[in-house]
Amino acid sequence: MLKIAVIDDYTGDAINLANWNRLSNKISVDFFQDHITSLEKLSNRLSRYEVLVIMRERTQISRELIKSLPNLRMIVTSGMYNAAIDFSAAKECNIIVTGTNSSGISTTEQTWALILALSHNVVLEHNNMIAGRWQKSLATELHGKNLGLIGLGRIGLEVGKIGLAFGMEVYAWSQNLNKEFAEEHGINFLQTKEQICEISDILSLHVRLSERTKHLIDAKEFEIMKKDAFLINTARGPIINENELIIALQNNKIAGAGLDVYEYEPLPTNHNFLKLNNIVLSPHIGYGTKELMSKFFEQIVENIEAYLNDKPIRIVE
Repeated sequence: MLKIAVIDDYTGDAINLANWNRLSNKISVDFFQDHITSLEKLSNRLSRYEVLVIMRERTQISRELIKSLPNLRMIVTSGMYNAAIDFSAAKECNIIVTGTNSSGISTTEQTWALILALSHNVVLEHNNMIAGRWQKSLATELHGKNLGLIGLGRIGLEVGKIGLAFGMEVYAWSQNLNKEFAEEHGINFLQTKEQICEISDILSLHVRLSERTKHLIDAKEFEIMKKDAFLINTARGPIINENELIIALQNNKIAGAGLDVYEYEPLPTNHNFLKLNNIVLSPHIGYGTKELMSKFFEQIVENIEAYLNDKPIRIVE
């Protein structure tokens, strides 16, 4: 009997999002909704499991944790990349890591939800109406504005296409971006990060988190951005220096920010982001749709079934 733990199942939907019964005579599975950060508590909870199912970077699967789990043989993650997993430690312990495929549609939509919420003051005016007040602000039209994309991969490209549909001028930059690729899709290529920060009315981040992209947006970038610009992050929290963003928002260096991702998740209840009125926050739900999570868990079950048949699929190196 293969013991499986599904952790950080925040909404409690994992049990219903896939046909676990197809493995019923071969496995036992436990679902955990709470989030644990203590290494000791995690190790105690997970030590008896052979398969660990995780959602993105909700929990750090560190070398220390991996080494403390003597029965662990397989990690299954949503997505085909997870910066929270110590892949070297997993390899040393002969642990297979597999992932799931996704389209990026939900993250694209979440990006535009944040852009529209900020530019049209949706949260601010909602709160005003709840408090018995009427219109207190003016919205910002997107038509004719500059949309800057840092990263033009699958998600960045789809965000850019929607920007074009809104009648925006769309610009892109990243350390690896090819000019011909950008212009082939009707997107203006910029050569430097400084250029895209200076020109953008909306600056949206769509790069992977790595040593090169950690704190890619820092105090220097906030100094050269437009005072009425909005910053959007649905990629990974540490791409922005959060402390510098807080200072920039407090001092109105930029007009606002829309964030779905954070350096530490769940966001601490005393975090300074929660004290600002020029920010829109969502709890890392860029991939949290019924459609995508169903696809994730269907593939997770397929991965486990393939592992049981000694033919693992969707291996992440």
